[in-house]
Amino acid sequence: MRNYRALLEEIDQLLESPPNTPEPSPAPEGTISEDAAIEGDELLASLTRHFGHSYFRENQREIIEAILKEENVLAAFPTGYGKSLCYQLPALTLPGLTVIVSPLISLMKDQVDGLKRHGVHDVALINSSLRLDEYQWEYGRLTRGEVKLLYIAPERLRSRRFLELLNSLTISLFVIDEAHCISQWGHDFRPAYLGLRDAIQALHPRTTALFTATATPEVREDIFNALGIDGSTCRRFSRSVQRANLKFSVYEAANDSKKYEYLEACLRNLEGNGIIYAGRRGETENIARRLRTRGYQADFYHAGLSAAERKGVQERFFNDGQDGVDLVVATNAFGMGIDKPNIRYVVHWTMTGTLEAYYQETGRAGRDGKPSHCVLLYCPEDRELHEWFVNEENVLNRRDLVKLLEILETLPAVGNFRMATGEELSWLSGFKDAKIRVGISYLEKLGYLRRRYNVPSRLNVRLSSSNNRVLHPADQSRRKLLQQLRRKSPIHFLEFCREFGLRPHRLMEQLIDFQNDGHLKYWGTEDLLLIELFKDSDLLAATSADELGFTDYKEHRYRQIDQIERYAREKGCRGRLVRGYFGEAVEADYRCGSCDLCDPSIRLVENEPPQP
Repeated sequence: MRNYRALLEEIDQLLESPPNTPEPSPAPEGTISEDAAIEGDELLASLTRHFGHSYFRENQREIIEAILKEENVLAAFPTGYGKSLCYQLPALTLPGLTVIVSPLISLMKDQVDGLKRHGVHDVALINSSLRLDEYQWEYGRLTRGEVKLLYIAPERLRSRRFLELLNSLTISLFVIDEAHCISQWGHDFRPAYLGLRDAIQALHPRTTALFTATATPEVREDIFNALGIDGSTCRRFSRSVQRANLKFSVYEAANDSKKYEYLEACLRNLEGNGIIYAGRRGETENIARRLRTRGYQADFYHAGLSAAERKGVQERFFNDGQDGVDLVVATNAFGMGIDKPNIRYVVHWTMTGTLEAYYQETGRAGRDGKPSHCVLLYCPEDRELHEWFVNEENVLNRRDLVKLLEILETLPAVGNFRMATGEELSWLSGFKDAKIRVGISYLEKLGYLRRRYNVPSRLNVRLSSSNNRVLHPADQSRRKLLQQLRRKSPIHFLEFCREFGLRPHRLMEQLIDFQNDGHLKYWGTEDLLLIELFKDSDLLAATSADELGFTDYKEHRYRQIDQIERYAREKGCRGRLVRGYFGEAVEADYRCGSCDLCDPSIRLVENEPPQP
């Protein structure tokens, strides 16, 4: 195995004093061409050999070199820019295992399938979609050292046995994709990401790499805090959120009637597949029905549909209209994992509540690099919807936080752990679900508690009768637990923990391990919040608001709404406003050239849409 630090120093020297070679031909827009003739450029040779590319995009080489030097990395790149290459290539080069945590099974499968098409077969995927025999096969490959890249769902790291297996291996790189999902202040928080801090502390990877497409400077700092990573020692890379192939335009409408006029006028000038985002479920259905009467192959998608119905809409849309759907009207439930490369337009019927959400959703257009349109139908009344959400969430004052903490303290306990449903907390406190979520998040930031993840209130257990794997005779505690599970099913989770003196997160670890080993199958809805308390409400009540370091959450959320509304009403350059919001340095006279204010030809219709 070569010394990669020495290799990188050698490459740096070659780049500083390159041999006399002809100038390379220009690389495509947005890239930096690499001189393939530079002798000893093993990174470029590896890129060409594994992925067939002859150049790196801007910052890709620097990120890969930092990872190979065992430096922690945070990379904020726009959707479709090539983040996955930044960890896949070093993973193939480093001596140990690379673990990639991803929030969606579809995202993992797409990347694994892509690697296999490129001839990379020492890659594995472990998540809930696997059958027992498939899981055991992949588990065996891991133990035999036959895997270089391992894709897993964050929930998998709740298994102590799985963590012990990973700890027995050399983990050169630990990757968290969609890292903004761990920020409880971000726009796409996912509770399953809360366990990643424990995983990093348990596994001690040589390098941790974080990737995100939409994170403001504030959210980036929150990512470091949530993961327990020293942000001052982390190399940071970012590319502009602006993608040259996306064209942005805004049309202000006084009411829904005008919105329909603009929408239909825009659609007459658009071709191919598209998404229309609306803020309410009923709106998705109404818009889709109206468009179908106008001859469009449209369907709707929202969280109120069954899993089978949602899957059917998505599959028909991904078939490029062959099954009767080339346009989906959806809430933001039609979100992460929509990786269809040829979406030609994204229209927002309802203004989003943040610029982060807007750019996350518009980023689903034009992933194939071809010109695509992003349209916002802005109505001033849309602000009222988001202000309503803010008022439902606003709990950040000491009195309400003390009340919430006192309620948590009175809940049935197992040691320092408390478990309750969101409905129970809402009934006891009088707060809406959003208020409870924000309050718990803030108490966690203050160090009063820690939200672990969700666990089932009740679960059913079916022990395997055909499983050939037998517990070791010395493993009496696991054998006893299996016997208790057999007698008690169905199980009331909290009562079971209290009766047998089990810590709730340890019981979940054991259940996951038993299921992975084929000893049992368990199922149950994960509807209980699992919270560990550290400080009591008396201390919180005795602490001043200044000492608590309150920020006015309500004003913060209003500023986010102000920002997306300012984008809609911008008179200069929309791209300049957006880049500044995401922390990019831009000149006062900067013009993006990709919005309707910089280039009027981008507009699909005039201010007053023509009558159909």
